[in-house]
Amino acid sequence: MNPIAEAFHQAENNFFSMMSINKAIYDNMTAFATGVPVSNLNPAIVNRVNDKFQTNLNACKSLYADHKLSWALMIPEYLLDKSLENLLQNNDFNLNDEGVAMVLALEAIQSYTLNTKLHIKSMENDLETWSIPLLHGFESVPAITDVYTNQHRIASKKFPNLHHFSGFIDDTVVCSLTLSTLKQQARLDDIATMPNYQKQGFATTLIYAVLEKAIQLNIRKCYLEASSSGLGVYKKIGFKPIFKNYYYEISNLSIIPS
Repeated sequence: MNPIAEAFHQAENNFFSMMSINKAIYDNMTAFATGVPVSNLNPAIVNRVNDKFQTNLNACKSLYADHKLSWALMIPEYLLDKSLENLLQNNDFNLNDEGVAMVLALEAIQSYTLNTKLHIKSMENDLETWSIPLLHGFESVPAITDVYTNQHRIASKKFPNLHHFSGFIDDTVVCSLTLSTLKQQARLDDIATMPNYQKQGFATTLIYAVLEKAIQLNIRKCYLEASSSGLGVYKKIGFKPIFKNYYYEISNLSIIPS
């Protein structure tokens, strides 16, 4: 595997391990159950394909059924071929989403004039406020955001390498994100902006400020997974694509979390 891709997966595994209530490692994939009723937040991440794949896939189905969670099979593009596509089709999986794995070498950060109106705060002691941009920016609902925020709260108490930041204008929270670190690498997640403040550079200012903090922590490279809508913004900052992740879901799966 490409060393950069391997490092991305290490950062990915680090974040989801901290966030999960259950983690199952199989020969072909690692299944993360965060307890959040959103399929992409309960990924079974494929790391290889061999003759045990179907057995591991069945184990994942049972794991998530036991937890009554919707989930997604996450497959890096470098593992996806026609044979695997046929196997997925035979198991009633359909492509539901995709993301782009990206990396930034912190010594290569592009110059940027920060929006001085934005005040950056560490939010470890106020995750309720931190979560507000996630609720509105991702067009979520309180029942989902509250569960996700609680998982962050639990993880923050266990893991000192999970950090939360928000940007404020006066006393109004505008944007938020999560930084998770592992040795000399880091990952950004949960990058969200309140709808009325979007497309004004506030999230970009927050990202630059947090990357500066990452440099102070001796971080050399930072990773994230971008949606198609955020790809251009991250490229302007200096993040470079590594590969695509494809998210597959079972077409007839219907689980209502209790």
